[in-house]
Amino acid sequence: MKSGNTRGFTLAEILIVVAVIGSIAAVVVPLLSFIDSKRLEVAAEEVGNALRFAVGEAGRTGGYVMADAQSNPGHLRIVRSNASGADLGAVSDPLTKRAFDIDVASAAFSAQVAMAPRFLQGGTAYAQLLIGPATQLRAFDGAVDRGPLQAGSGIVLSLDSASVTVSIDEATGRVTLP
Repeated sequence: MKSGNTRGFTLAEILIVVAVIGSIAAVVVPLLSFIDSKRLEVAAEEVGNALRFAVGEAGRTGGYVMADAQSNPGHLRIVRSNASGADLGAVSDPLTKRAFDIDVASAAFSAQVAMAPRFLQGGTAYAQLLIGPATQLRAFDGAVDRGPLQAGSGIVLSLDSASVTVSIDEATGRVTLP
């Protein structure tokens, strides 16, 4: 005799739930990897725009501007400088009117992106770039001038196993994105 008070799920119901969960996972997982690639693209755009701004600011003012990724790891600061690489104060972002400071690691659209500056001189990577009048580009380390920028310089951005390099041409100061 069958009781009318049975509890539980039938095999067919369980299989339907598993199939629905599998379908949702098949759609969501590729979207998550797409979001990661977008984070890297956004970070590259931010860093590229900051470097372009620094080159433009040095040309516009006829003075020196430092792209500094050393004093605050994970940040790219743009500061006024002189020929010896001294920090003479922040350059204001023309949009926000605040100090020009890019934080790619915790920004909303580029969270968890790691930044590794590679301003090359003598095969060694340094974290500061001094940009002077007439597009003088020099690698700096603290207040030490390491010499003219070499080919292959830029900033490497990485997220998990993917990475991109925002390059700066050692002769012209032209910034290129991947």
